[in-house]
Amino acid sequence: MKQHHDPAQALHALELNMAAQVSWLKSCQVLSPGNSADGAITRYPDQGWVTPYFSNFAALALLEAPACHLPVERYLNWYLRHIEENGTILDYHYDEQLHAETSRPDSEDAYAGTYLMLAARYLEKTGQTRWAVENLPGLKKVARSITRLIDRDGLTFALTGYKVKYLMDNCEVYRGLADFAQLLEHLGDNEAGYFKNSAKTVAGGIERSLWNSRGRYYHPSKTSWLKPRVKLKRFYPDAACQPFPVLYGLIEPDSKRAAHLYQAFNDNHPDWGIIKPPDYPWMILGYYACLHGDYRRAYEKLRFARNEYIGAGSGNWFCAETAFFVLTCAKLLEKKGEWASM
Repeated sequence: MKQHHDPAQALHALELNMAAQVSWLKSCQVLSPGNSADGAITRYPDQGWVTPYFSNFAALALLEAPACHLPVERYLNWYLRHIEENGTILDYHYDEQLHAETSRPDSEDAYAGTYLMLAARYLEKTGQTRWAVENLPGLKKVARSITRLIDRDGLTFALTGYKVKYLMDNCEVYRGLADFAQLLEHLGDNEAGYFKNSAKTVAGGIERSLWNSRGRYYHPSKTSWLKPRVKLKRFYPDAACQPFPVLYGLIEPDSKRAAHLYQAFNDNHPDWGIIKPPDYPWMILGYYACLHGDYRRAYEKLRFARNEYIGAGSGNWFCAETAFFVLTCAKLLEKKGEWASM
């Protein structure tokens, strides 16, 4: 992706690069009809590690290409086939014969929240209710795996038996529950109100327990009643978690709080657009910039990643980073009238 001054060339470059990365994501999917592994989305093409949290984002990005709606349904089905009795899901590793080994997930709340976001987005993008109606029992099982993790302060624990509550996870949980409630409302299901109230409970917990009104920042986590001191000069998790309330709709990008957080992030980490290997590129920040109308920085983030990660074949370019590359391209193309003539 070259630097363009011609708007038409810039848009064409976005389209080409988005299509190339959609194709890359498609190559991460296991296609083996009749096998339980069918539909899984791996971290990289031709290898068997499946982290459902990352795969959920990959599938969200694939929804931006209408030709990929069926592959996304295939993945949605894989996920539901593999949930545990309590609605959670493990990480998977498939060998060359597609025999599976499992390992404990990084979280339960965020895996479920992002999957519910995907299921709701699938219905929104395709307009088809059939899949959701047929799979409501499984979807509700996933949703209840979240509500069981909600503590008295309204925040979810990351894992059963792991008593830490993370801002990032809870933002994803809020969005997943809110989107799932909308899906149920669309279907006329009488449990919509319950999950809508659960989303409000989590939103309230984030506001009361994790927002620091004096410092004007969010705490990245909470353990019991302890919240870590925040140093915004420290990229992860202190600064990196600050975009999440905007990314998942807890606060509006044009609000004073959101504007302050975006300015503070840029002041403390002005080089976020040129993060290089061996670090992960944090492509989600390009999408974050789009939400604030900072299209120039978002485009530069894509261009830099194209050169330093994709073109260079960096091993830190995996399905979730690719997903936010695609989603950022899609957002820039959607908003082309606001920036392409600049």
